[in-house]
Amino acid sequence: MTQTFREKWLEVVERKNSVLCAGLDPAEFEMGRENEGLAQDITKEVWAFNYIKAVAPYCAAVKPNVQYWKNDHDMLDLQSLTAHAHNHDLLVIDDSKLADIGSSNDAGMYHTQHKKIDAVTLACFAGNMQEAAEQVKKRNLGGIHMCLMSNPEYAQKKNNLVQISSEHEQFYSNDIVLYHQAIAHVKQYIQLAFDAQRFGLESIVVGAPSKKNHITEEELKKVREYAGDKMLVLLPGVGAQEGEAGIIWKYFHKDHVIVNVGRDLMFPNGSVSTPGDQGKKAHYYRDMLNELRGSKAY
Repeated sequence: MTQTFREKWLEVVERKNSVLCAGLDPAEFEMGRENEGLAQDITKEVWAFNYIKAVAPYCAAVKPNVQYWKNDHDMLDLQSLTAHAHNHDLLVIDDSKLADIGSSNDAGMYHTQHKKIDAVTLACFAGNMQEAAEQVKKRNLGGIHMCLMSNPEYAQKKNNLVQISSEHEQFYSNDIVLYHQAIAHVKQYIQLAFDAQRFGLESIVVGAPSKKNHITEEELKKVREYAGDKMLVLLPGVGAQEGEAGIIWKYFHKDHVIVNVGRDLMFPNGSVSTPGDQGKKAHYYRDMLNELRGSKAY
């Protein structure tokens, strides 16, 4: 029987005693990122193979952002890198943030499945989350939907009011806003968490809260209430973005959080970082996260 992404995640966490996910989005030299990108004349594919091998002992997954894999031959390279990651006991998450509808979304999922990737990120703000959830299931992929992002622009968007109807009774009364002829609404991030659980998705994206962003502990609590106790959480923003991971385990099970670290793993010493540097940094994050999740009561 085919395993779900959630089942595979829980197994790899137990095997490797890690919830660390390594971001795989190296900026090429020509992008002008200086110390936060690859050095000149570095072959991205070779760099990525060495990086995956270096961090694999301390990670449970790797997450390539496809925006960094659109150059010549990059799609073929991603397929090879996926096999390489699997050989090192890593799950692979395609960070495509699919936001299309119908057959166009399914086309993206087909290519994710063809590369034997384990899960794909979704951003179905067109209202088609249910359709996408059914599509990823048919493709034997995990679906990870955007929910509570930490970028400053989302501070307003998360509170957009979304109309609810037949599921009215499934929301807490203090979360319901009567608006425009007394029609019931809830905040967008609450609706997204609720729908992810309702439509059978396995994971949602919740940004790591910090003093520098807008995410509050009360919002984490609300997400947990509506997403349910089986939901996995992909937690970006730890590391270079200075998000605080520890608080998430007050609300989610210690094995249910996929903690993504990108730039701080790829370039701990800037563009001259070696695989040894990357391995040491991954070791540090694995141990730090294990201490945090072990000390938080579920």
